[in-house]
Amino acid sequence: MLKLKMYPARSGDAFLIDASGTNVLIDAGFASTYQDFIAADLASLAEGGGRLSLVVCTHIDADHIGGLLELFSLNGLPGERGIEVDTVWHNSLRSLPFRAGTPSSARDQAILEAIRRRGFQGAVAVSPNPISARQGSSLAKLLRQYGYAWNAGDGSSSVDDSISPLALARDLVVQVIGPTRARLEALRARWLRDVQKLGFGGSSQATDLLDDAYEMWCAAVPGPALPLATPIAAKLNRRLAEAYMCDTSISNGSSIALIISSGSTRMLFLGDAWAEDVVSKLKPLQTASAPIIFDAIKVSHHGSSRNTSVELLSIADSPCFLVSSDGTGHGHPDFEVLAEIVDRPAPFTRQIYVNYETPASRKLQAHTSRSGAAFSVHVAEHDWVQVGGASS
Repeated sequence: MLKLKMYPARSGDAFLIDASGTNVLIDAGFASTYQDFIAADLASLAEGGGRLSLVVCTHIDADHIGGLLELFSLNGLPGERGIEVDTVWHNSLRSLPFRAGTPSSARDQAILEAIRRRGFQGAVAVSPNPISARQGSSLAKLLRQYGYAWNAGDGSSSVDDSISPLALARDLVVQVIGPTRARLEALRARWLRDVQKLGFGGSSQATDLLDDAYEMWCAAVPGPALPLATPIAAKLNRRLAEAYMCDTSISNGSSIALIISSGSTRMLFLGDAWAEDVVSKLKPLQTASAPIIFDAIKVSHHGSSRNTSVELLSIADSPCFLVSSDGTGHGHPDFEVLAEIVDRPAPFTRQIYVNYETPASRKLQAHTSRSGAAFSVHVAEHDWVQVGGASS
């Protein structure tokens, strides 16, 4: 039996997967997401003797990492954990294939200290308490200080599409399909360019200060300039093929994307990954021209039309789609993505799960599939969703 929770994470992501007692947490939204929803579930899980077999931070963005900073700052030392965590996947600077330098001068120290003092940025407008006062440290530093197994060791190797699938208890297997090392290197290179403009020239040894500054920079790094959001009413009947523009955010490109399998059940969790990267990994898995059928698909980047393409939807389909967003920020999800999902013919009924009602989800409820395919829309703010069987 496999089930999952999609927490109300405002504009972010937070998922808890339970495969007959093997538990995986993927992102944790903002600090308030953890405090208001996740903490109680993990406490209940721990009281029953449960543990987290794997915690995944898909990428360093405030709406994905904030709750994880809260979890690991509060969970305690070995032997006195609130909940035991077997391993954590998180790509920080020391995890990247080619490491940037740490400070070798007082000027370098001052530059990194200034970035650290600025703290985690980029989410204040969309969530109360996005980053709590406790979170003056990077996730990397917290994992090191509190002695967690990190990226199969001490965090000095990256989680990317070259690593072997991770086999967990009860036949649960986690396969990484992204990012590529090239995407991680591109993010590192952007970091170096930005801090070098400030006069940074460091050496080659990793430190906690460098981890802190890097992650706080990543959470605030501006993405590419986007056109102003167009109100849904003004979009008329635009199709996804017309709306789609490929994502160029290097932070999103570094996102960990996963296939999670338990027996014959398979789920696709895409974080904020680029559509083109996902397509390149899924195409070789197709055995025919028909799409690969997953039991659940977590739609990339909160349903943005920059991260789900027509080509991707021609390769991957499911009776269960998960869309995590409250509609703030960039106005995700985009209706064109939701419509394209349900407009395709299918021999099954698609169930679209959202964790908030948004203008796009309300419009979808009134939509008729162009192919006549059956679908339904569900708001699952606090409910377990059964995967591979009847949904709650």
